[in-house]
Formats: sequence, C-alpha cells, structure tokens
Amino acid sequence: MKSNLPKLRDDLELIPTSYQGQKAVIVRDTLGLIRNPIVLQGDALNLVGLINGRNDIPDIQFEIVRRQGGVFVSRESVERLVAELDAAFLLDSERYRAAKQGLRDEYTRLKVRRASHAGQAYPSSKEKLEKYLDSILSLGGEAHSGENGKKALAIVAPHIDFEAGKKAYAKAYGALQGAAPSKILLLGTGHHLEEGFFSLTEKDFKTPLGLARTDKAFVKELRKAGGNAVAADDLAHRREHSLEFQLLFLQKIFGAGFSIVPVLCSSFQGELSKVSRPSQIPGVDAFLGVLADRLAVSGQSVLVVAGVDFSHIGPKFGHRRSASSLVPEAEKHDRALIEACLRGDVEAFWAESRRVKDEYNVCGFSALASLLEILPRTEGRLLDYDVWMEAATQSAVSFAAMAFY
Repeated sequence: MKSNLPKLRDDLELIPTSYQGQKAVIVRDTLGLIRNPIVLQGDALNLVGLINGRNDIPDIQFEIVRRQGGVFVSRESVERLVAELDAAFLLDSERYRAAKQGLRDEYTRLKVRRASHAGQAYPSSKEKLEKYLDSILSLGGEAHSGENGKKALAIVAPHIDFEAGKKAYAKAYGALQGAAPSKILLLGTGHHLEEGFFSLTEKDFKTPLGLARTDKAFVKELRKAGGNAVAADDLAHRREHSLEFQLLFLQKIFGAGFSIVPVLCSSFQGELSKVSRPSQIPGVDAFLGVLADRLAVSGQSVLVVAGVDFSHIGPKFGHRRSASSLVPEAEKHDRALIEACLRGDVEAFWAESRRVKDEYNVCGFSALASLLEILPRTEGRLLDYDVWMEAATQSAVSFAAMAFY
C-alpha cells in the first residue's frame, strides 16, 4: 500500500530569491517553530516541490532521477533529506502538529499577550520607542478633520514595516487630533488565521508603552454572536503584527485611558462568488451586526482602527511578472477599492475584488469589508497612498491612510 509523505506546511512564508548565483527560497515561520529563516536550494529545493502530500519516497526518487537525466539517486538519500526537512519543522507532519499544539496550549494559558515584535520591528525600550513614534508622527503635517471640525470615527492605517510606511502612519494617526475614545475596536489582517472568519482574544496587550486592557465582556458577546465564524482559539494573535503596530500609536496618543476589542479577520475571498457583501455570510452577519449596533449607539466614545495593507505583487507573492510591470494595474485596483471605501459602498468594494478575482492579493480586503459593514454614514477622506518596492525580490506592497468622520 502506498504511503504518502506529509506535504509542506501551508503556513510558511516562501520568498523566491537567489543565493551565491543559484535559485533559492527563503523560508520564514511566523509561528516561531523555525527560529531563524532557512535558505533552500539545490537538492533540498527540488525535493520541497515534490513533497505535496500525494507522493511517496519511490515517487520522489523516480522524479529526481528523471530530472537529472537518469543519474541515480538512492532511496536512502531521499529519506535522509525528507527527515532533515521534517526535523526543521518544514513538513505538515505529526511532529510539527504536536509542536504546534504545544504552542497553542502554552499560549492559551496566558492572560497577557506580550508584544512579539519589540526589539525587532521597533525599539523595545519605552524611551526609545516614544522618540521613534514621535519622529514618525512629526511627518504628518497639518492635521485633518471632517466638515465643521468633526472628529474621526474610524481610520485606516498600514501594517507594513514602520520605515516603509511612516508617512502613511503619520497621516492616519494625525487625523485623530481631538479624539478621546474610551474604547477602540481594532480590525486587522489575520495573516495566519487558519479557521473561521475572525479570531478574538480576551488577553490584555502588553507593549513597551504599557498595558492595554481588553474589553472581555464585549469579546464574549462577539464570540457568542459569531459562533462558528470565530476561531476556536486565539493562537492567530500570538505573533500577528497588524494590531500590535496600531496599538503603539494609540498608546502614544491616548495613553492608557481606553480599552480595546482586538479582532483579526481571515480571508473572505472564498466567498466572493457566492455573496455580494460580508453580511450575507452565515455567522459573519451576526458578528458584524453586534459591532454595527454598538457603533450606532456609542457615538464618539468608540473609535475603529483598521490596520491593513493593499496589493501584494511580484514573484514574492506568486506572480510571474515583476512588481514594476504590475504597479499600474494594481494601483488602478487599489484606487477603485479606496473610492468604494470613501463612499461607504460595501457592494462596490466587494464587486471590484470579484472583478479581478483577488489577482493582486489585497491582504486587508476582509478587514476593510468588515469596516464598511459596521460604519454608520460617514464622510471618508484619503490621506495618503504609497507603494513600497522590494528590489531584491522584484515585489511590492501598497498601502493607504484614510479617515472617516
């Protein structure tokens, strides 16, 4: 009986590159089982492409011999390479699943979600971080407000690396001048959310700037309303940066005088052809309905912050073409989505993504669609739009800052 090997993990970030003049792939693990990035090339890279959950050792051995023009490769050498990949936590094997469950159990027991990117994406000391955030916020220029000086009810900010997106961060958070929210709903991209449409956590969030208290009663209400649309655990929050980056600016601006409701959104793209807006998805409708009702009665006391990026283009994100050749059409798509956001037109927003079949990998699509469903009638304003180019991978990410009054 054929014994198939486990496939490569679905939750790894695979970045095409070159190393010492040869084709290579950098493997990053946001789960954290692989502590440092791994570079695959040569035999290991060829083998990875054959480990798909359907092949066994003889299948792989035969294919490698065929690709090498008949040059023999032993079964033992294939088995050794497979074992090395498994030992490195690259395969979706029993060993990997047991280790992941251990992480899940450990994280579930915690009461506080500690900052996962302090000391890497930003300074870990309070003093240095405050200076760094001040330097970014100073780039915002003149603060914006709605007609007759209205205060922002919601903002859209990037979650890209601070240095890449600092002007957009500054513009987004500059729009909060004069605001004094008692509660902040954080909507972010759950990059590695594997089940459900949303992930909630009752953990408080600890950053170098202090502790942000989570409204646990509100989270429980949302969990009950969402049912199976909500992930069973909160592991997706463990190393996610899309909310963490926003919280730093919010703590810098507002101090500790607010509670948070942290919500990660997974992909709605699988529903694009089935419905015309997220509130038509079973479970999602009740979840978003609770948020919309709360915003409708809370007025200025609740602020909504969506931490999202837009198009992800180039070989790093699965395209055959370079980002430079894709930028014009990706920007056209981004602008159409942004215009729909500013009008509060969730069905036009949804239709535009359906039109391109999510060709440009807009990772903030679900969080933005959710935002449009829950906002009351507002005046939207685009504050900034930019594209960050990564020359090494010929890839790019776009992002924007918006405010709603």
